[in-house]
Amino acid sequence: MASRASRVVQDVLAMSQTIDLTRTTFFAYIFPPFVCQYLMGVLVQLEGTRAYRLAFFPVLLCFAWRATLVDMSGGDPTKVQANTMLVTQMCSMATRSAVWAFTHVRYRRLSPVMARSNPDSVYTACWNTWDLLINPRGIGWNWPRGLVVPKPAFETDSRRAFVLSLTAGFAFHVLAFDACVQTLRVLSPNTFGSLNGGPLFDHAFPLVLELARAVLVAFLAAAAAYFGLQYTYKFLAIVCVLSFHQHPSQWPPLFDAPWLSTSLTELWGRRWHQMMRDMLLTLGVQPFEWALGRSGGLLGAFFVSGVFHDIELGRGGYTGTVVGFWVMNGVGVALERVWKKTTGKRVGGVWGWTWMVGWLIIWGIPMVDVYAKVGRFASWSVVGGFEPSLALVGFVRKCISASN
Repeated sequence: MASRASRVVQDVLAMSQTIDLTRTTFFAYIFPPFVCQYLMGVLVQLEGTRAYRLAFFPVLLCFAWRATLVDMSGGDPTKVQANTMLVTQMCSMATRSAVWAFTHVRYRRLSPVMARSNPDSVYTACWNTWDLLINPRGIGWNWPRGLVVPKPAFETDSRRAFVLSLTAGFAFHVLAFDACVQTLRVLSPNTFGSLNGGPLFDHAFPLVLELARAVLVAFLAAAAAYFGLQYTYKFLAIVCVLSFHQHPSQWPPLFDAPWLSTSLTELWGRRWHQMMRDMLLTLGVQPFEWALGRSGGLLGAFFVSGVFHDIELGRGGYTGTVVGFWVMNGVGVALERVWKKTTGKRVGGVWGWTWMVGWLIIWGIPMVDVYAKVGRFASWSVVGGFEPSLALVGFVRKCISASN
């Protein structure tokens, strides 16, 4: 039995070629890690299952890695983003499942409805797992640590009113995301605006204009990431509220106006999305703090975040730049702690905002240059290849032509 299991593992690890996506390969390669994560989510809610979770975790890792061999693009370079999304999803599965495997905390929902259910029931755990899978911040659960949930600008108990509000926000963020992406492509259609990619810097421009363009591209890339996460989150919220009758309170805002941050601490600790918070605390802060002290724990969280984003990038050779951006943000937060300890004042105000933006530009431009070189801006798109900003521009032009 053991030798047979060993041969299976060796066969899986020996595979390196990509596999075309078909119905058969979907169920053979992509579906298994989802089933494994679901089972892990059930186990983490049941008493005395930690040994089983630790034993099951390597199986999940193996299936998650195996799923990344599937070519979701069908060989079409314009659809390469689908492969990136698959790798990101598998990486997210692996990291969240690692947290569930090692935790000593028994997960429980805190909502009034679930509080009346039997927490020891396997049925309750199976039902709650659906929420756990799409709830990385742990809204309504007992396991988040230090999570600050943004207050919604529009509070309502009406599902209809909430969905209408989400729909308007979804449409705006889809349009804004596409506008940012199209602008990035127009700025340099033959280099970083193409699928082949190209360097961010163009020495044909005067130095001042070259730097100004680099800052503009960095701003547009950050804005595209923000709008992309926003419209994805709102779409998922609409589906869950309509299909599973979830309450609006289960879907608080994902961001808390990050442009209003006046320090790196405020940006990364509260105003940027906190979907990776628990994972970074478990896999980054705790082990690095144990080995290197409090400052080590801080840098460990940013290091793990950098590794996650480097895997998501999907292209080798740029690990130092990508991970370095996140580690240097950890260094910036550490410097803010030194400032507070030395002066007794927190970094903030106009000078704090200036410091934060300057630090992000200095360390962010090299990472944006990496995304430019691998052609990421050309592969970013709304699902289905829809280009709403271009459609809107075309519609406005037709209206203007008709009026003339």
